[in-house]
Amino acid sequence: HFCIVGCGYHAYKWDQNTEGGRAPDQNALGLDFRTQLPPFATTLTRAMTNTITDKGGKKWNIMIVPDKECVVNSGLSSTRGGKMASYMYTHDGIGRERLKHPRIKRGDQWLDTSWEQALSIYAGLTKKILDNDGPDGLFYDCFDHGGAGGGFENTWGTGKLMFSALKTQMVRIHNRPAYNSECHATRDMGVGELNNSYEDAQLADCILCTGANPYETQTNYFLNHWVANLSGATVDKKKKWFPGETAAAAKVIIVDPRRSATVAICEQVAGKENVLHL
Repeated sequence: HFCIVGCGYHAYKWDQNTEGGRAPDQNALGLDFRTQLPPFATTLTRAMTNTITDKGGKKWNIMIVPDKECVVNSGLSSTRGGKMASYMYTHDGIGRERLKHPRIKRGDQWLDTSWEQALSIYAGLTKKILDNDGPDGLFYDCFDHGGAGGGFENTWGTGKLMFSALKTQMVRIHNRPAYNSECHATRDMGVGELNNSYEDAQLADCILCTGANPYETQTNYFLNHWVANLSGATVDKKKKWFPGETAAAAKVIIVDPRRSATVAICEQVAGKENVLHL
């Protein structure tokens, strides 16, 4: 099971009326819960479990946990991926909040409406803007990773609408001033996206980060790949990939008006002399 940017997870499902045990041979994880586990032996939270009901009315327990063998996250859990079990629909869970109809905002309230009315308003307003101001009069503020800004990598319909049909250039994703994909790991999954591979962050001599705060917004990418390079843990890998070249821990340049958590952690890991914050 893969989260949308490629972090690996194991998905488990079993009858609601059966349960495993604490001994390693009694549970699917093969861990000994009779004693205190070592730090980071596994990542388990309540959000990674749920009880669902299938179409036949049968109840199942499910658990979705990070995969330590996946090169993208190496057992780390993201906010989104680590809650995939919670998102599975249950009548009394957070899935019940899913929208069943289009909504329109009137005053300070979002109200259900029909698809016919929603599309008429959307198409009518869009045509008016195109007629008066041209394509660049349309601005899109999108959520990436398949929600909208994933466009050409994940959500083809949305991407084709914005870029091919309406031909606007005025598109930004949730934490960037412009449209530039942050779905790095799709390359590791065999999909050629518009950005770098996670592995590039382990091999780079210098990382340039502009207007982003990856520790908070791309935590697995930062902790599992940036930190490894900044600390020098990937020097041997660089020597293997690029024999005869000089290999050292990476330096980083961060362009951001804020002194974010990313800046502070980079200074702590790499040393202030190897971090340039502009």
